[in-house]
Amino acid sequence: MTKDRIAGVVLLIFCIFFYFQTKLIDIKDLTEISAAFFPRLLLGLIAGLTVVMIIQSFLKKERKTASEKEKNEKEGIVWIIFALFALYILSLALLGFIISSFIFITIVYLIILPVKRPVKSHVIALSSILVITIALSFIFENLLNVFLPTGIFF
Repeated sequence: MTKDRIAGVVLLIFCIFFYFQTKLIDIKDLTEISAAFFPRLLLGLIAGLTVVMIIQSFLKKERKTASEKEKNEKEGIVWIIFALFALYILSLALLGFIISSFIFITIVYLIILPVKRPVKSHVIALSSILVITIALSFIFENLLNVFLPTGIFF
């Protein structure tokens, strides 16, 4: 069994588990779209993409072109991102959703950049990250009635 298949199976189990967890979300029927809509939508998208990944793992052959060093570097980045994600979750209560999310996404963006880019592209990317974070906070709190952690600053 390849890594993609193992990861796919684990991710499908993750999606199924959290889909059933969304049934525990308190729905107040204030809007047509309930608070469980967005998590279920994301879980459905992740599950669909996971099924595609599993199917592709059966169809493609293992590539021999990437060197072992590149593979180890990529796997190292994945573990770093997992560690950052754990820190992000822990920082939500202290810093709040907007600040924690902006810092987390910015650090991940800087880590996964393949090559150096002009400053203008960084400014555009960081501005987009900030706008998306604030927009998500607005959508969750005002349209979905899901209150996000505020932290000590907001």
